[in-house]
Amino acid sequence: MQTVCRVDTLYHYLFGGEESLPGILSRGLLPLSAFPESERWQRLEPIYRSLYAQWAEPLLGPFRNSGVYFTPIDFRMLPGTFLHQRTRIAVPLSTIPADRAILTWELDGERTILPLSREALEQAAALWTVDLVRAWFARNPRMSFYYVPQVAVFPDGAIPVQPGWVERADAGA
Repeated sequence: MQTVCRVDTLYHYLFGGEESLPGILSRGLLPLSAFPESERWQRLEPIYRSLYAQWAEPLLGPFRNSGVYFTPIDFRMLPGTFLHQRTRIAVPLSTIPADRAILTWELDGERTILPLSREALEQAAALWTVDLVRAWFARNPRMSFYYVPQVAVFPDGAIPVQPGWVERADAGA
């Protein structure tokens, strides 16, 4: 079975298009909680705190921030999916602060939560085939990545982004 999960790169997909890209390139990827006055943070804070308590607190301790979210799933390998043609930021695993990050997914009613490491990503890659990702991605329409592998990083500041990490879909694809 073909795997679609990378073990050396994590992807941050730009759901809303490229309008946020200049800010990301200038200041890096920041948790939503870095903008405490924003309406979006005020509306979503309880959800982020709940997810942190369930997923990250057992490994990382008390609430730090809302996190920056990535996936090891390479949606370029999944034609027809919502994210196949989306601009994304391909962040090398080596640049992620592993001591502030977790890898998680849920399959068949069981949530897996692991400290972020190459070995944990290899475990996810061995499990999450093309068919499995297609079956479970966006099954929860309000939280597309709830079931499939995602990485939550809770940095002290921004996660710097290099311009060369930005990947746009091929115009002809």
